[in-house]
Amino acid sequence: MQNYSVDSEKLKDFEKKLFQAAGLSEADAMSVAELLIHADLRNVRSHGVLRTVPYLNKIRDGGASKTSTYPIVKETANTAVIDAQGGLGALAGEKAVAIAREKAKTNLMSMVVVRNSNHFGMGAHWALKLAGDDMIGFACSNTDLTMGPPGCKEPFMGNNPFAVGFKAGEKYPEFCVDMATSGVAFGKCKDLAKRGKAIPSGWMLDKDGNDTTNLEDCYMMTAMAGHKGFGIALIVELFATLLSGGVLSPDINNQDLTDTPELSSQCFACINISAFRDLAEFQKNAQDYIDRLHELPMKEGAGAAKYPGEIEYGCKQVNAKEGVVILETLADDLVALAKEWKVNADFLKGNPTDRQ
Repeated sequence: MQNYSVDSEKLKDFEKKLFQAAGLSEADAMSVAELLIHADLRNVRSHGVLRTVPYLNKIRDGGASKTSTYPIVKETANTAVIDAQGGLGALAGEKAVAIAREKAKTNLMSMVVVRNSNHFGMGAHWALKLAGDDMIGFACSNTDLTMGPPGCKEPFMGNNPFAVGFKAGEKYPEFCVDMATSGVAFGKCKDLAKRGKAIPSGWMLDKDGNDTTNLEDCYMMTAMAGHKGFGIALIVELFATLLSGGVLSPDINNQDLTDTPELSSQCFACINISAFRDLAEFQKNAQDYIDRLHELPMKEGAGAAKYPGEIEYGCKQVNAKEGVVILETLADDLVALAKEWKVNADFLKGNPTDRQ
C-alpha cells in the first residue's frame, strides 16, 4: 500500500474548500479544517482527515445543521450553556472556547457546556486552545453507545473522552493528556483495519461480551482500566451532559447516522493560572518537573520517560516540516470527494513516501 506525504497547509486549504462547497462559511470551514489537520499533525489519525467523509455526509444529509447560530441559552459571569441545535461539534467548540477564555481572563475560572451537538473531534485541540499561554484547559464530551461497565453485555454509555492541557514554559509548550475512557478509541480500530493491520486483543467485545479482534464483530469497547474507566466515563457524563441538560449517552444517536444529529454534549473549562500564582513561576516549576521526569532511570530498550503529549508534539513538528502522511485508501476517498464537490485534489498523490 502506497502512502503520500502531503503539505499540511495545502491539505488544510483543501479541507476548507470542501466544507465551503458543502455550504459552510469560509470562517466556519476553516475551523473544521484546522480541527482535522491538527489531529493529523499530531498523528492522531483517527480524528484527522479520516473524518472528512462522515462530516461531509452529515452536512449533506442533514445530520449537521448549516443554519444553527449556537445560541447561549443560560449565562453567568463564569459559565454559559450553548445549544448547538444539531450543528457541527467543531463550530460549537470554537464558540465555547472563545467564551470560556474571555470569561476566565476577567473572572479567573470558567466553564461552558454544550448540548445537542455532534462529534467534537480531537480533545487535545480544544484543551490546548483553551489553555493558550496562560491557562489550564479542560475539554470533554459524551459519545454514542460504545461501552458498558465491566462484565456487561449491553453498552450503557460512550467511551467519553476528556483532555487537559497547559503550557509548561517555552521548552514544553504542549503538555496534554487526551484520552477516551475506553482502552482505545474506536477510530484507532478503524484506522488499523483500513491499513490492513491486526487489531490487538483486549480492545473490542462482541455481542456476547467476549473479546474479538474482528472489526465487523465489535459490539462494544472495553473500558480503560476496567471499573476505573467506567467511573471516569460517568464523570465526563456529569460535566458534559448533566450540567448542560443534554441527552444522556444511552439515548443519543449513533454518530454514523448521516441524516440525524448525534445530540452529544460537551464541556469546556479554563483555569487562569494567575489566580493562584505568578504565571512565569508556574511554568518554570512545570518545566523543571518535566526535566526531572526525563532524567528518570529506565530499563533497557524503554527509551526516555515522556510527559503526556510529548510524542504527539514531536510528531507535529516533524509533520509540519515533512508533510502529513496520508494512506492510499484515504487519499482515494479524498480524491473521490474532490470530484463530487468540484475541488482540486491534484496535490494529494504528488509525493509518495515510505513514512508510516
